[in-house]
Amino acid sequence: MSTDESAPSMDEPRPAEGWPDSPLTTDEARDLLDEDVVAVWVMDHDEDTRETVLTKNDPNDAVIELILETSTNFRMYSYTHGVNGTAWMDYGETEKGTDGAEMMLDTLESYHVLVGDPGR
Repeated sequence: MSTDESAPSMDEPRPAEGWPDSPLTTDEARDLLDEDVVAVWVMDHDEDTRETVLTKNDPNDAVIELILETSTNFRMYSYTHGVNGTAWMDYGETEKGTDGAEMMLDTLESYHVLVGDPGR
């Protein structure tokens, strides 16, 4: 986890800068794979959870929670209700090879790889 005290964390997420004001489509989530991101992990929420966050105008394939994996860390994002409405929240970075990474690997058991080559 970043040592920057102003960095977002699991306990204190921050609005994700530069993210859209709506959930991502599956194709948009796939497009997050780039030279730095080696895998995009997504969570498949049950319909009750999806209904609390999504509107009838959101796409059927809306992605509302994902983890971006790089060669050195994991970064979690969630589209959720907050003090300023529904928006993407940044839960910070977890460095690979740390105690936090072990917890993240447990978390990833609830996700599936949408695109990429995890563990690179």
